[in-house]
Amino acid sequence: MDVENIKNCLGRGAFREAESAWMDAIETPLQPGEVQESLQAFVEAGKAETAETLGWAMLEQSGQREPADVLALAKAALLAVPSSEELRKQTAELYKRVHGGREHFDAIYASAGLETGQSPKRALRTLETCLAVRPGDYLANRFDGRVICVRKFSELGEYEIADEGRSVTLEPKLLADEFDLLPADDFRVLQKTDPQAMERLFQKDIASVLISICQAHGGQINSDDLKDYLVPKFLPADTWSGWWSRARTAVRKCEFLLLEGKAPVTILYHPQGRSVEEEFTEPLKKAYHPLDYLGVLRAYVRETSARKTEPNRDFLQQAVRGIQDRTQQCLEKLPGEAFEGALALRAVEALGVSVPAEAPKSAEVLGKIDEPANVIAGLADAELWPIALEALRAHPSAREQFDRLLYLAPVEHLDAVAAHLAELDAASAVPQAAAAALNDPIHHIHLCLWIWAGPGAEIPGLPNRTTILVKLLDLLFEIDHHWTGEAGEKRDARQKVRSALAAGNYRAFQKVIEEIDEHMGAVVKTKIERTDGLAQTVRDKMLHLLRQKHHKLFLEKKLAPWENDAVIWTTQAAVLAREEELKEFRDVKIPANAKQIGEAAAQGDLSENADWEAAIAERDMLMARMNKITGELAAARILQPEDVPSDHVGIGSRVRLRRTADGAELTVGFLGPWDSDPAGRIYSYTTRLGKTLMGKAPGVTLELEIDNETAEYTIEELSSVL
Repeated sequence: MDVENIKNCLGRGAFREAESAWMDAIETPLQPGEVQESLQAFVEAGKAETAETLGWAMLEQSGQREPADVLALAKAALLAVPSSEELRKQTAELYKRVHGGREHFDAIYASAGLETGQSPKRALRTLETCLAVRPGDYLANRFDGRVICVRKFSELGEYEIADEGRSVTLEPKLLADEFDLLPADDFRVLQKTDPQAMERLFQKDIASVLISICQAHGGQINSDDLKDYLVPKFLPADTWSGWWSRARTAVRKCEFLLLEGKAPVTILYHPQGRSVEEEFTEPLKKAYHPLDYLGVLRAYVRETSARKTEPNRDFLQQAVRGIQDRTQQCLEKLPGEAFEGALALRAVEALGVSVPAEAPKSAEVLGKIDEPANVIAGLADAELWPIALEALRAHPSAREQFDRLLYLAPVEHLDAVAAHLAELDAASAVPQAAAAALNDPIHHIHLCLWIWAGPGAEIPGLPNRTTILVKLLDLLFEIDHHWTGEAGEKRDARQKVRSALAAGNYRAFQKVIEEIDEHMGAVVKTKIERTDGLAQTVRDKMLHLLRQKHHKLFLEKKLAPWENDAVIWTTQAAVLAREEELKEFRDVKIPANAKQIGEAAAQGDLSENADWEAAIAERDMLMARMNKITGELAAARILQPEDVPSDHVGIGSRVRLRRTADGAELTVGFLGPWDSDPAGRIYSYTTRLGKTLMGKAPGVTLELEIDNETAEYTIEELSSVL
């Protein structure tokens, strides 16, 4: 299948031509990877229904092939078009046909949820992992690296595993979520089964160890992560330096491994070994845009350096000519691409490759562009940003454009943009942007993630990290429920927030946990549990970290409803009123305060700016109040008529009391703290009177304080306030 041809057809809107190319291709043997890539291209072009039809046609055409081969194609098609119920159904039938006779298939299949609404990616991962696992196999946790051994599959439909000396059980779905199956000769397995063989491997075949580690980490790993992974579990700390030196030598001698970058060095695994020119001739032929040529040239120079061979001068000049020619062609009608070309030529010089003196200069090209910030924001090549920002410094509207870049640049470049603004005496733009971002996160996701990660230079007036965490969790909700853009952009936005929360082994989240008390921990716990946009693995990890600090929040003590401080019982009307109050803060008071902060920041020196300090103090107060309401709403539970007990006093009860002294009767009711009406004798169940009566049955006589008078009363009758 000519995947590039199909993509090119879709790119220029030739949809029928793309469909025709697909139908021609399915007459020939297909590979799952090219099937998935091609169908994904249809989906990304807005042709999801067409992709589903083409996938179905392929499976119909493949009916005479081996069922296992057809299943591989069906999985690829379903992953490309996950919304297709027809492809899901066909994939399910093929699984039953190919694997239905396998022991425990029904239990594994049911857990995977392929036919019960589980996402295709997760369902297929569960099936592929669990159908391959046998008793005695070893698996590695993809998050913390620990190795477990599968003992057996129990009658309850769970795997019994040995995990660091403990015997635990995992259902198939969770096993597949967290673990990857290891080959028998993997050094981590050998550590368990044959430690001497493992030690020989580390000393005699370091390249094999590194290949195994790279395969387990997506094809590459940097030296810092490698050290953290190996020391002290596999290597003593005092042997690391010598072992790493020998490892670098082993990489250079291995045709399948490469070293890239500096401090930290990255090890890359390449399954195929070819000569450098053979490897890069075809990519160079396909290059068209300046950045295509630059990418090929960079990779070529790295490879020749790793293999200690001299770069071919003709090959280098061919790449440079490609960049220069395309840049010249774009100068008049495509200045944005011409700017990329000028940047690419600067980057080529940094690689030690000569560039003609008459080649276009980046600052000159950028000077002809009306909105240079937009062009720079679109740069996908991170290594070109420093050159681009330097070129922007020479632009007539540099300060304005750097200010715009604060709202446009990806997270990883915002430190550099802020640094340039400081050098241009425009540092006040940064706190203004931060305030705008925290006020309207869904429209400033990159800024919010930058603030969460921790900017390189301190930003005056930021709220505490707990407030920012709540903002991110609310942002996930906003993305899931109020996103108005493309589905692909929504997916990317959600993933960026998840990745930011998990970054650095949840480093920023762990700082929040260290700062909060148990009460705030309960609020954070509830927010995490109720945020649908979190991936299950991220949610589980965050709750695990919270449990380590505040384990009491996770004790499963059976509490009466009125004893559970983590829940606020209330009525629907009270919740609506509370939500209106929150809306007033979010949509009126805080935006008005953000405007005040921006106006105050624009006055200049923040260290002696009384208006700025007052606006920040008000912001902190408003944020604290809004966070309190947000936390309370997260803990709220709507009281339903069926929740009101009939045999004892509870939340929602109306209680008729008779005073012992004179037989006088009095009726009181109990609702939540948001619904109390003392004038109407409706009290909160959290009051002293409420706590005294909660759980008591009719006929019970007890001493009560009502209307500042203490007397003995008997509970005569119960009914419902609702």
